[in-house]
Amino acid sequence: MKPGSALLIGALFALVLASLALPARVEADWKGPDAQPLFVNEANPAGYNYAPSIISENGVTDFWWCGQGQTDVIFHRSYDPQTGFSPARIVFKPTPGSWNHQYVCDPSVIRGRFVNPGDGQTYTYAMYYSGADNQPGNNNQTGLAFSNDKVTWVDYPEPVIRPLNPAVAQGNYGTGQPASFTDGKSGLFVFTTDLTGPQGVAGFGDLYVRHTADGIHFGAPVRIPNGTTDGATINPNSDFAYDAKTGDVYVITGLPGRVCHQVACKDPARNPDRETYQMGLFKMPLKVLLSGSPARWTPLGYLNSDVTGFYLNHSPGFRRDGTGSLTPFLPDITVFFSGGDPYPGTWRIAEARATRGADRLPLRRAIGPAGHWVTTGYVAPAYRAEGSVGSVLTLSAPGTARLMSCVAGQDHFLSRDVRCEGQTPLGQTGYVYETPRPGSHPIYRCNAGGRDHFVSTLAGCEGHTTEGLLGYALD
Repeated sequence: MKPGSALLIGALFALVLASLALPARVEADWKGPDAQPLFVNEANPAGYNYAPSIISENGVTDFWWCGQGQTDVIFHRSYDPQTGFSPARIVFKPTPGSWNHQYVCDPSVIRGRFVNPGDGQTYTYAMYYSGADNQPGNNNQTGLAFSNDKVTWVDYPEPVIRPLNPAVAQGNYGTGQPASFTDGKSGLFVFTTDLTGPQGVAGFGDLYVRHTADGIHFGAPVRIPNGTTDGATINPNSDFAYDAKTGDVYVITGLPGRVCHQVACKDPARNPDRETYQMGLFKMPLKVLLSGSPARWTPLGYLNSDVTGFYLNHSPGFRRDGTGSLTPFLPDITVFFSGGDPYPGTWRIAEARATRGADRLPLRRAIGPAGHWVTTGYVAPAYRAEGSVGSVLTLSAPGTARLMSCVAGQDHFLSRDVRCEGQTPLGQTGYVYETPRPGSHPIYRCNAGGRDHFVSTLAGCEGHTTEGLLGYALD
């Protein structure tokens, strides 16, 4: 359950999932989904799908995610390169008469050795999840279930992580949205959102991590730093993973959504927009994270509508091994998330892959039925490439300014204004220098006929109207 909110099987599956094993494409920062979901949940095609948990091991990738049943339920399917996808099916749902009798959601599955005191049996997999005991979805708590086959789950009868302030949780979200990994030494770490803790603590938000040796009994919570070196914020509903080689923790987090009284939204009746459209990828050493100091996360990249082609992008989860580690898959980092429109019935699981090593991307200009489209990210299939107007940095650097990708109706344009001049933000597409430097050239925003924005390296905008200097791109 989220705070504040209640088939393609065949060639597309094979193409997208097979890419998980391909070598890194160093010429690109993100390989997006081209506005296509990874799959449609044939068990409930009209329902919502979000908050995926993914394990890849022994050549098979398993997916668990939050979907729509009578309330929230947890679905599963696996992917084998030889046989494709298994059918989507509900594998965990609310328990009548129990503490989780309204919603179960936000799975995080981890491999280990877990002894269930309830039946004395030993299990290979544990699933932490969010559960609630009321229809509004308040008083969420974090539960636990066990499995040996990844499909049949035995529920532990009590919550294993309760809200910091149970009284506040009666009228608020409580605690949930777990993420888990092991460091291979001291046991398991479980991260949760908790909206009942002290508010306004400088350098910290509403995310906590707890350590457990047996998967059931937890030590004291440590509050997670929420600041980044580039001014972003780590927010609830994030996923965490670990790299044992470096000792770094990675996080993929949702960033602020569109504020609909300041920019154009698809559903203007909602404010802010239904979910976020942008996510950030960051890392921090585990030792620093556990120190209790307000340290800052290092940015690695941003995933947004400009990359994916979806209006909304939210509730992400890493592709990890059974221990919650990214190490076997680095330097690439694959993220699964929910893409769609403001309406939950459109939310589908999608995939994007961050390839490490590129600090700049070509700013590509294309022409199509609605005019020009200039971006480092997604361009609709009906558009034809015209070439590059230079390269832009993928992350901010001294002396640079952010270029936002924006759209007004069908007119795509770039802007230095984070609010896209009142139109619809798709997210940052890169960074340009504000002043000339060796190996750079100016780029200009242009307008053809008052309705077709594009970018040119010529101050005269190729005979059309010049709207101003955007900055200096790299040659």
